[in-house]
Amino acid sequence: MGQARAHLLASLWAFYLILAISMVTGDLTNDLDILWGNSKVFYDNSGKQTISLTLDRWTTSAFRSKSTYLFSRIDMDIKLVAGDSAGTVTTLYMITEGLWQFHDEIDLEFLGNSTGEPYTLHTNLYARGKGGREKRYKLWFDPTADFHTYTIIWNQRNILILVDDKLIRQIKNNLMYSVPYPTYQPMRVYGSIWNADDWATMGGRVKTDWSQAPFTAYFRNYRAIACPPQQSSPLCGQSSGNWFNQELDVTRKQQLQEVDANYKIYDYCTDTKRFKDNLPKESTMGRLANWSDDRTSKSTPDYRIQAGSFLLKLWFRPIFIIFLCPLLHQMMSSSYTFQESKHTPQSAYSLRHFALAKAMGQPRAQLLPSMSMAALYLILATSPVISDMTDSLDMLWGNTQVLYDSTGHQIVSLSLDRWTTSAFRSKTKYLFARIDMDIKLVAKDSAGTVTTLYMITEGLWDIHDEIDLEFLGNTTGEPYTLHTNIYARGTGGREKQYRLWFDPTEDFHTYTIIWNPQMILILVDGTPIRQMKNQLRNDIPFPLYQPMRLYASIWDADDWATQGGRIKTDWSQAPFTAFFRNYQANACIPYKTAWICSQGSNDSSWFTQDLDEEGKQKLKDVDDNYKIYDYCTDSRRYPNGYPPECGSQ
Repeated sequence: MGQARAHLLASLWAFYLILAISMVTGDLTNDLDILWGNSKVFYDNSGKQTISLTLDRWTTSAFRSKSTYLFSRIDMDIKLVAGDSAGTVTTLYMITEGLWQFHDEIDLEFLGNSTGEPYTLHTNLYARGKGGREKRYKLWFDPTADFHTYTIIWNQRNILILVDDKLIRQIKNNLMYSVPYPTYQPMRVYGSIWNADDWATMGGRVKTDWSQAPFTAYFRNYRAIACPPQQSSPLCGQSSGNWFNQELDVTRKQQLQEVDANYKIYDYCTDTKRFKDNLPKESTMGRLANWSDDRTSKSTPDYRIQAGSFLLKLWFRPIFIIFLCPLLHQMMSSSYTFQESKHTPQSAYSLRHFALAKAMGQPRAQLLPSMSMAALYLILATSPVISDMTDSLDMLWGNTQVLYDSTGHQIVSLSLDRWTTSAFRSKTKYLFARIDMDIKLVAKDSAGTVTTLYMITEGLWDIHDEIDLEFLGNTTGEPYTLHTNIYARGTGGREKQYRLWFDPTEDFHTYTIIWNPQMILILVDGTPIRQMKNQLRNDIPFPLYQPMRLYASIWDADDWATQGGRIKTDWSQAPFTAFFRNYQANACIPYKTAWICSQGSNDSSWFTQDLDEEGKQKLKDVDDNYKIYDYCTDSRRYPNGYPPECGSQ
């Protein structure tokens, strides 16, 4: 029935799966593994399956979820150890299974007490191996008299902890401000009971009374709305509410304020004895924490995007139909003011957009149109975009034409003259992608012109991400320069330049951007020319959590593009025209409230792709023979030492 139709049917089946998944609400043993110790599964008087975890002097006990989750809502009913529970700790927590020094963890630990004294609920968060974010609460009820519901909501925006549906703690995703947040490592749910009398009760002053053993806690009604692996695909369940996007409404904010005022007994963010020099960065971000709420009330719009990163761990290696969790509710438009000045290569982006804005007659141009999540395109095919380019691309402005060549390929031409630039962009944003495009560059005297293929976010400029391929024109007979740059969280200056080993004006050549959780890779005709690895764990910015849109354009940059600006554009040669065809996108694209990572027939490994030995050798050959500038070796620019990523790329 044809490959395209097969892809479509596979896609529709995948969409059926995401719509059909429901909460985990069956027998506990269907969803939980009993690990060790004196753990029992039984049915109570109401017929509900219950797990008891027991601690004695010799044995702890625990269970864990059968599945791992990348974002989830977890609910569990717990009845804590009654009587004298001093020194004991009953837990419900989520934790990753990778390297300990980079692990993520969300903790609820119930610290026992002597008879008649209240339990303490101790909460903590680890992200990329960094913890120390303790907050503690006295519960407003006796948690040993009956079952109460404890909830962890972990999504791309925040972590919420609730008790009987009352919010007690919120941890916001402030990755954009370099505050670690669990974003890309799946976690498993654990429950346990153990002895911690060296610290748990009154700082360790009250010890466990083993004459009261065994100590038993009870768990029932495990419910998980989550993104678990199922039938070789991780699916983000969408039943029962909007946990994917959940933030705080007025009621939740009031609950949080009430709990903070009446039940919170320790907060690391106010512990000046512990943090004598400076409180943790996130503790001083009150204004930033309310930034999005404040912005919506202002009359002047601004770009906004604060998406969570959806970097999947390598146990998703064979998976390419991936349902990821949604991004912010909307992105609001903004305008930027550009001033004409002498630009260096590292400021090429601002000049490019100034040129486009100037051509459109906008002193203050809204260069990236406003979009809202509600208006995202519904894309039903997960195969690569290889149909007519106009199905996938929007023609923006200028002398942009859609043609067909003699073989029936649709071609987009972008032309530049003295008065007008031209550009197109992808209809869809991508959160990780493999982009392929065939380009035939401006022939003959192209000095001063720049033809581009790039990906860029649409959020705040100060924290924007961008992957640039800029083809710098030259005089007739002189070679083009391929100028590349990468911005992450607003930081660029990572220029590398290359001479191509062919004439890019004689025929079409394929230029590729692979952006996945491990790296960014730029290829020319399948040959890797540049790699940037994800070194976020070393606090080196990497484009990770903001979706990007593809753009292509042609514009005038004769103040820097050709021989440092010494050669100017010869307008008598205008119009200058470049041609684009065979746009292909294997990518994570929006479908309703999810992100779908597609699988292409040509290359099904882009999401986990890295360089093999052959690829590394090809990269070295390009470095040795065709690279003409590398910021990592520019000692004049960096007299006091190169950027931290240099030497490890």
